[in-house]
Amino acid sequence: MSSDSIGNNEIERKDDSLLFFRTSFTKISFQDVAAVWLRNLQVYRRMWKMLFAAPLIEPVFSILAFGYGVGSLIGARVAGISYLSFVGAGVLAFTVMMRALFEMTYGAYFRMVYQSTYDAILATPVEVESLAFAEIIWAVSKAAFDSIVILLVLFIFGAATSLFSLLVPLPLIAGSLFIGGLSLGITSRIHDIDSFNLYMAIFFSSLFLCGAWFPVEVLPGVLRWVAWVIPLTSAVDIARALLTGKFLWRQVYESLYLLFAAFVFTEWGMRSLRRRMVV
Repeated sequence: MSSDSIGNNEIERKDDSLLFFRTSFTKISFQDVAAVWLRNLQVYRRMWKMLFAAPLIEPVFSILAFGYGVGSLIGARVAGISYLSFVGAGVLAFTVMMRALFEMTYGAYFRMVYQSTYDAILATPVEVESLAFAEIIWAVSKAAFDSIVILLVLFIFGAATSLFSLLVPLPLIAGSLFIGGLSLGITSRIHDIDSFNLYMAIFFSSLFLCGAWFPVEVLPGVLRWVAWVIPLTSAVDIARALLTGKFLWRQVYESLYLLFAAFVFTEWGMRSLRRRMVV
């Protein structure tokens, strides 16, 4: 083997070793992202009336059941605010995260496997990273829209008491990026739709620990630490602070942690889809 070929092989191995540290964001074409996003919007517009009802009906009954039903039994303030305001933030975050979750699990799986939509898109010059990022952004867009609708419901019920409530979609967008990237990564790695059952069980279990329905501080020591590790806890806590106007220094660190989790798992979701779609 010549010295030139040996040198080239060493360079290739070096490039491969550095591949892990190259972010997938550098491969994204935002023009392609916009094209895929608009494609999803056109599909959504065909059935928007049915899809619009879900984010409006569910939180109304959740607020009635928890805010007034459970709240009347408690008859006290929780963490210095009414239970209606406390659980309102939980209902908001819960519903918004659910939208991103289902869009990037069952929705993405159907488009990838049953409808072969991903194959059709990748037959064009669109790269996998652009497709993956567009899918995540689409899920985040639907979640952000839901957050605005639910926020109006919270204003009507009196659960949102601060002008900072108008900023509530921001932490929920970061949380949706985290959920969207994580869910797309999971979806890209399963080959049977029933495999979602385990992921759903873990996700819904985490919702009972993230401070949506009761303060994290009442949990035992180990579970309390587990709860704060879950990025959803940060999203719920920041959303509650914005709804009520009661801020703590910890929310600064929570914001940074939420952004970090959103970046890491969005990156992981894009890498996972490339691993699935590129043979």
